[in-house]
Amino acid sequence: MALNINKIEVPTPYRSGPANAYLIKNSPLTLIDPGPETVEALNSLKEGLLSLDVAVKDIERVVVTHYHSDHSGLAAWLMKEAQARVVIHKLEIRKLTPAYSYYQERLPFLIESGLPAGELNEILQDRDPVVKPVLPPSFIDAVVGGEVLHFADGGSLRVLHMPGHTSGHICLYNPVGRELFAGDFLLKHITPNPVMEADYPDFSRRNPALKQYLAGLKRIANMDVRICLPGHGENIDDCRSLVERYLEHHRQRLEVLQNILVRKKMNAYQLMRQLYPKIKGFQAFLGISEVFAHLDYLQETGRITRERRKGIAIYYRNVQESK
Repeated sequence: MALNINKIEVPTPYRSGPANAYLIKNSPLTLIDPGPETVEALNSLKEGLLSLDVAVKDIERVVVTHYHSDHSGLAAWLMKEAQARVVIHKLEIRKLTPAYSYYQERLPFLIESGLPAGELNEILQDRDPVVKPVLPPSFIDAVVGGEVLHFADGGSLRVLHMPGHTSGHICLYNPVGRELFAGDFLLKHITPNPVMEADYPDFSRRNPALKQYLAGLKRIANMDVRICLPGHGENIDDCRSLVERYLEHHRQRLEVLQNILVRKKMNAYQLMRQLYPKIKGFQAFLGISEVFAHLDYLQETGRITRERRKGIAIYYRNVQESK
């Protein structure tokens, strides 16, 4: 059964631009990624629903592809206003609780990177312009991937666990219409960042973000996708070509880092500054996050070696790899 899919653009204060919320006008009425908790986003969402002859109270199910505030922020409001159930991966749930501290979890990794204290303070002071999303647990339906979300007329969406951008990122696939709701896993004009986080439940380790992301890309390349519906920007008509472009991007980035490490031993912060000499604040955090993701992948595949010196990780290319 075909799904009645409608896109609603909601503004965000982020560089990624407006977020795409998707209303599926099949029963139960389902809204994917409602947007950030801002007055502007709330008004846009209400106007979008009204234009589709849907009242807020009619929403029965909300799906959140990942916990980032530009996707999850209005989910709690919809819980309250519509008594809607919220579907989200179980690994994202702890990140949407009052006790969760974004930087407390990542601080050991930032110190390990060799980040100077002044720049660490810049990152910590670069506040999120959107209030931290919090979801009450009573209305959450946790998924792990592999579940099927059913509609009364026979339509369905398969839940795909696609970690990399976050550890609990999910995509949704309609096998009849061959639509893929991609969240931030695929974006037409931006390469999503493999964001650094702890590898739950072992918080002393980083999540293998790039390894997971590359595996997800290869999984999508083997799927029959007619159109990809991303969390930001335009629809993607040729999903396989975009996946190949992403794979090539990361192959080149891995090669660049290896070549730098032939010449000199460096820490993650120094490598980040080689790639991004001018970025500051949260963008510098994302830069370190990206570099660590690639370094972890290179180390796991035996192409570089890591040493620890006074709490800072130093990397160099293995002799046999540099020949």
